[in-house]
Formats: sequence, structure tokens, C-alpha cells
Amino acid sequence: MSGSNGKEKDSSLSEEFLRELDDALKEPVCPECVMCGWCCKQTVCYYGQWDYDRHQCMFLTNDNLCDKYEEIVKYEKSIGLEVGLFGSGCCLNYANPDRIKLLKRRNGEP
Repeated sequence: MSGSNGKEKDSSLSEEFLRELDDALKEPVCPECVMCGWCCKQTVCYYGQWDYDRHQCMFLTNDNLCDKYEEIVKYEKSIGLEVGLFGSGCCLNYANPDRIKLLKRRNGEP
């Protein structure tokens, strides 16, 4: 193999590697959100506000949904945000007790 062919091959491999890496980074790395509400009971997101009496985000509903969901999604789409607050999965602490309890219930475990 000549020196220039080797360089071209190295350059091609490098570009292929970067494309694969870019694709891998776009894939979700966090497990699915099961709406256990744990994250909103630990801290607030960029859009939240802490409720000191209830010890959770004031926008967390009784069924562990975000009361500002529609507003947040609409805003993030309007600014062209590629990865939004919702839909990224459970990245805060996916081994939290609330999540585990909900997953067990979902799987029919005691």
C-alpha cells in the first residue's frame, strides 16, 4: 500500500467513525421515563418552581404529570430545540425506589 492510499483510508475511516459516533450520540442513553415523579420531587427543571410545602415541583400533578407539559413542548419546538426536556428518558436516577416500584407493578410483580 502506498503512503497516499494509506492516508486516504485513514481519513475515510476517521470520517466513518465520526458518523457512527454522531449517530450513537443521537440515540437515547437513558431508560424510558415511567412517570414516577421522582425527579420532580427531588429538584426542579429549567421551567419548574419549588413548592416548599409539598416538597416537590409546584407543576407536578397528583398523577405525576407536568402541568406545564404543553407549554414547554410548544416553547421548545418554537426555538428549534433538538433534544427537549420530555422524551429523553429517566436520566436523573433510574434506580430510584418510586421508579422500581412502578416498574414492578407494571410487570405484575408484588
